[in-house]
Amino acid sequence: MGQRYAMMEEIKEQSALLRSLYDGREALCADFADLYEKHVFKKILFVGNGSPYYAGCVLRFAAEKLLGAEAESVFAGMFHHHMVFDVSGKFRPEEILLVCPAESGHSKGQVDAARRAKAEGCCVMCTTLNPEGVLARSSDVVLAKPGRHETAMASTKGQTMAIFMIFLNFLEAAYRAGNISQAEYERYLQACEKVSGNVEKNIMNTVSWFEENEQRVMNASKYFLLGYGANYGTVQEAALKFFECHGKPAISLELEEALHGPFRALDKRDMVFFLAAEAGLEQERMRRLAQASEPYCDNRILIQSTDNPEAGDVLPIYSSDVEFVNTIEYLIPLQVLSFLIADRRGIDLSIPLVASLDGEMSPAYED
Repeated sequence: MGQRYAMMEEIKEQSALLRSLYDGREALCADFADLYEKHVFKKILFVGNGSPYYAGCVLRFAAEKLLGAEAESVFAGMFHHHMVFDVSGKFRPEEILLVCPAESGHSKGQVDAARRAKAEGCCVMCTTLNPEGVLARSSDVVLAKPGRHETAMASTKGQTMAIFMIFLNFLEAAYRAGNISQAEYERYLQACEKVSGNVEKNIMNTVSWFEENEQRVMNASKYFLLGYGANYGTVQEAALKFFECHGKPAISLELEEALHGPFRALDKRDMVFFLAAEAGLEQERMRRLAQASEPYCDNRILIQSTDNPEAGDVLPIYSSDVEFVNTIEYLIPLQVLSFLIADRRGIDLSIPLVASLDGEMSPAYED
């Protein structure tokens, strides 16, 4: 027997968990800030599969801006079997950081990558629910997630916590190293402080919006999700949540990439979510695309901050619209919609549908 509402309960837990992380940020960030003072990493690799990979797709931009590092996110299995830490030979091992935004800390791809990193003299940071587990034992910095393992098969709180924890560490290290000004540091911190409250309000806003728009959401033949910058990682994660939760086609696209072929598949009955996040040229183009695609699609939803009213079809959310931090605020409504669509389709997300694959493929280590 499943627990039908487990995913929604876990979505709701995020506000309190993120608040606890913000309040405890001094202890949370101490180890990495000390490590960064000694190493000043010039290359940062994020490895993972599924949600951890998409967390890396978000955080690589923060690594580049805050730490001045060359950064990329790669699939764990692909990295382990086909890639090296520094193909160019530009960096010494002590200048390379491997980041594993893990959940259980058991996945073989991440553990194998961490073991390789240690063998080659590179440093490792991880997030994990198991701070004494197999991944943690191969890591220099272990960011222990609060709370318990998720009951629902689709990760929600695990994703937002990983992004928030690693971002706070990058921010503190950057400030301590003099990479950013006092004003920039305070701007990011103020945005982080508001995240918990915004998450709570965005859950309620999205449920209300869905109740008003349920018929057309459920009648959509497929879903497009468009983002830019770090929020391209947000829509990649959201498309995974849509597809694994309710099984209807969901396509994530970077704003400009949508114009180079994918929109040829657009149908009048589809639903397109346009994330109009931090201000700038991309936000303006996102809004323009939402308007320009009217002849081809009836359901064009702008997801944007309540501070930026815009005529049209809008799912309003609360967001500081500060880059990187807002990736959490914009992910919440898409997590909620993933659950609600699945629930209306009668799908219990606490029941695994392909459980036998773990036994056959053995994707994880034991502690």
